[in-house]
Amino acid sequence: MKKIIYLLSLAALLWSCNNKPALDENDNVLCTCPPLTIWLTPFDDFSDAETQLVQKDLLVYFKSTQNLNEAIEIAQRRKLTPDLMNDTKTRYRADKIVKYLQKDADEHNIYIGLTHKDISLPYKQHADWGVQGLSLIPGDACVVSSFRVKNRKQLWKTVLHEYIHTRYDYSHCPNDDPKCIMEDANGKPNFTNKWDLCEYCKSQTLAKDKVTL
Repeated sequence: MKKIIYLLSLAALLWSCNNKPALDENDNVLCTCPPLTIWLTPFDDFSDAETQLVQKDLLVYFKSTQNLNEAIEIAQRRKLTPDLMNDTKTRYRADKIVKYLQKDADEHNIYIGLTHKDISLPYKQHADWGVQGLSLIPGDACVVSSFRVKNRKQLWKTVLHEYIHTRYDYSHCPNDDPKCIMEDANGKPNFTNKWDLCEYCKSQTLAKDKVTL
């Protein structure tokens, strides 16, 4: 009886994927569906080469964690317009950019804005605090700026941090693990020694996208 129930449950899962389940290379993990597309969206002078590097780094990371269900595409380049700036016209408001991207986003299409411009938002007692990135929870879009990133080769970590917020409506690492990419920066982000999520954060986010057979 248990075997019949298991087979019926598996059949229902496969049917929901239009009979095209996505198995990983070990044939023991069935990815959830429908598939998700991440749209890397460069703004202004954020170059094609830089966008492709972020794409490559994210693909390497997702493959290493066996999260192969995410398609990472590069969207058409966009311009940051004056209406997206703060009141003093000195920076771009991160929350305005995210809301702008959300117009094209949905639960199956997450948009991540990439810019070299300085971005900010109200933070604690500060009316205009510069940040590396922002995700509005819940939501289907986020934005990342390289302006405050010392090593731009590690920009993908900031992108992954904001993506996890967006994709899973997940806050920060509750254990404040200094090696976890989801550690709360408390206004001073530093991803130098962070290469992955801690096991707890991974179990609450990325692991939910896989079904072990």
